Amino acid sequence: MAFDEAALRPIIGLLGMVSLGLAFTIKRKISKYCAALGWIFVGIYFGLSCPYYIKIMDPTLILMTGLAPILGLYLASYELKVKYNQDHVEIVPEHMKWLRGMIFFAGTPYLLVAQIPHLNRLAIIFAAWQVVLFMKWTGSGDVKLGDFIVNTSEQPGNEVLWDSWNGNKWWLFEQLPENGMFVELVNSDGSSIGINFVLACTALQSIIIFVGAILAVNTKLKSKIRALMIVIPLIHALNLFRNAGLIWMHSNYPNWEWFGISIFDFGHSYASKVLSLFAMFLMALVIFEILPKLHSNVLGVIDPFLKIISPKKI
Repeated sequence: MAFDEAALRPIIGLLGMVSLGLAFTIKRKISKYCAALGWIFVGIYFGLSCPYYIKIMDPTLILMTGLAPILGLYLASYELKVKYNQDHVEIVPEHMKWLRGMIFFAGTPYLLVAQIPHLNRLAIIFAAWQVVLFMKWTGSGDVKLGDFIVNTSEQPGNEVLWDSWNGNKWWLFEQLPENGMFVELVNSDGSSIGINFVLACTALQSIIIFVGAILAVNTKLKSKIRALMIVIPLIHALNLFRNAGLIWMHSNYPNWEWFGISIFDFGHSYASKVLSLFAMFLMALVIFEILPKLHSNVLGVIDPFLKIISPKKI
């Protein structure tokens, strides 16, 4: 299979994550160069996805990914201005040190799961299997896992079974469409319910952001473990309820519509996202109580942007 140039994007991203990880752990002069290089690579990584969002006409993500390379260069220039004490140890604000580690701890695992087909498939099936088990246990639906599918192109008719896919299953050397891998959910009789379970349904993104933020905090290990024991099970459980609820609503109210929006789209794209943001906000408040330094780091990162939005008046 021919090498897809778009496959360079995750490699650039991985180089950026590793560079930031080195900058987070090394205290000597080379760390600022690793950090600068890391921010440039990360900015390019997100910037390369801008053409895709232009194609699907998503203005929010077009703006965010379009500005990513500029933000990466800004952070790189900031890192290059870092000073050192007489022992050649860098003097860098704690929130910047935390930001390096947070991006490394959060971005690296997710990028690897998304880019290694075997891990992608494992994460999807693991989460989908629990949703199916939960629905059977509660009596809310008699569904089961169907075939695991790889969609090789955005054009219709390019879906193949996992076992029949001839792509590299240890690293994606081709660019698949968004949600290019999924497992079908079917009724007990084998009929399709019209819902596929993809990586985004696993809540891995939400979990890994919190995990990365917690691991990068410069505090006691005991406090980090307490925070992780709250975050990981809680987000996973909430996502389990979310997915099961969406499947139940779709199966029981297939003809319900509101302003042309189906009940599944309404629950998936609107209601569940609002509830998820609210739940994550409450969770963040709890974690800030356990890890006060995390709160101060977050405020340190967003403070420059707040000053731009609302500058002080003389």
